Amino acid sequence: MPLQGSLKEMSLANLIQVNCQEMRSARLTLDHAGQTGEVYFSDGQVIHATLGALIGEPAIFELLTWEEGLFTLERDIPAPTHTITAGWNELLLEGMKRAAERPIPSPPREEKMEPDTLAQLKAIDGITGVVISAPDGVVLGADIPDSDGENEAAVAVFIGAAAEQIGEILQINNFAHGVVTLKNKRLLVLRQPDRYIGLILGENASPAIVANAAAQVLRT
Repeated sequence: MPLQGSLKEMSLANLIQVNCQEMRSARLTLDHAGQTGEVYFSDGQVIHATLGALIGEPAIFELLTWEEGLFTLERDIPAPTHTITAGWNELLLEGMKRAAERPIPSPPREEKMEPDTLAQLKAIDGITGVVISAPDGVVLGADIPDSDGENEAAVAVFIGAAAEQIGEILQINNFAHGVVTLKNKRLLVLRQPDRYIGLILGENASPAIVANAAAQVLRT
């Protein structure tokens, strides 16, 4: 009997990981917004995929961006052809990289400043700038010298989202915070349930100490 479910409950990345680790041969059909994609497994690898005119790896990379839709998994259905040679883990990592590099659409800008939170975070010793971003990259608030916060917000979302996806695949603890160097400044990225916080660190600031102080502010 085919296994059916929702991509909200089990993502394509998880489906690929489970099927390949269990060495299943199967056809996975995905349906979303009037589109249908197919992914074929054999001997613990993804060997073929289609989505409209896309075939092989391009189809997989596009399907990995689907966060909603339905899936149907049917076992012991052979692939009509072999179009993918990369290992399944390579496909997932490359898919995450491409998804993170996609330009984030900018909806109409609304005034969503969070002055109290911004001021409290900026007042922490060792912080020279603050940006608060929604998960889609929209800047909710920013106080960074000589910047509107757009670039810093984009980096915060990229780092946070990529770290979370890798953590999910490798089954390690959820991403809490991390540091990335941007030319001549360091950006401390904090993950919140509904937003990302980017903190520009001073030259001698300790990321661990600043992250702890920021966590205290964000809990209030």
